[in-house]
Amino acid sequence: MLTGSMTNAAEFLRITQPAVSRLVKDLETHLKFRLFRRAGNRLIPTHEGTTLFAEVDRFYVGIDRIAKIASDLQHAKAGSLRVASISALSLSCITEAIKLFHIDRPAVSVMHESLNTRLILELVAGRHFDIGFADASGEFPGVDLTPLPPVEAVCVLPPNHPVARKQSIGPDDLRDLPFISLGKSSTFRLKVDRLFNDARIPRQEILETTLAGSAIALVASGLGVSIVDPFSVSTLRGRRFVVRPFRPRLTFDVVAVTPSHHQSSKLCSEFSGIMRRLFKSMRATPVADRVPS
Repeated sequence: MLTGSMTNAAEFLRITQPAVSRLVKDLETHLKFRLFRRAGNRLIPTHEGTTLFAEVDRFYVGIDRIAKIASDLQHAKAGSLRVASISALSLSCITEAIKLFHIDRPAVSVMHESLNTRLILELVAGRHFDIGFADASGEFPGVDLTPLPPVEAVCVLPPNHPVARKQSIGPDDLRDLPFISLGKSSTFRLKVDRLFNDARIPRQEILETTLAGSAIALVASGLGVSIVDPFSVSTLRGRRFVVRPFRPRLTFDVVAVTPSHHQSSKLCSEFSGIMRRLFKSMRATPVADRVPS
């Protein structure tokens, strides 16, 4: 059908011309109708031959498609991935991870949603997401938690703030200063509150927001100071604020959340690996090199 002659078909299939003739004759005998009529040295497909070839061609295209999909799945280059993350990661780390993930897997469909930690745990447990990234700790029913490398929190201050002259900021440096807190549902907020409460250092907790990005924007407006994760800071380059390391070391801890009793797909494993590398690179980079000063 593709070459128009027995001879060309034999060369294409790398068999002899008599073998091609015999195969065609045997198929016509089995089907009880002719597939070709001769016109000199050429073969002209009959109507029945053309109709049958269309079905055979679709069959082989389907087989090739199955083989390609299987190969793509084997190399984690096809399928879909549903990712949930806390807002602190949504505009920075997750965005970069999706970009890196997509470069080698353009055929993979990725759906991302920003949620709070409680919803991430519930929805991953219910298999509504393949993987999540949350600031959780301990044990939760229906999910496994795998810690990512911890990164150090930073202190953000308005430009020209007197405290900003210091190379690093400690709790006592923020005594009685207007402080912008994250939402009470944040595990990181609980860490910050515990640190100041244990040290018995008062703050003027004048504002509260669920988004670290909003806290940084409020700092840039001169309304107070805050302690936030470094990922949120890295997305707001160009805003007028000062960033300093915070001491004692206060870590921003994130876990990869996957359904319990369920083997993660290769796509999940590779996306989690990209996130792990991004966290390692953030931890290894000095504050002054990764955020505005």
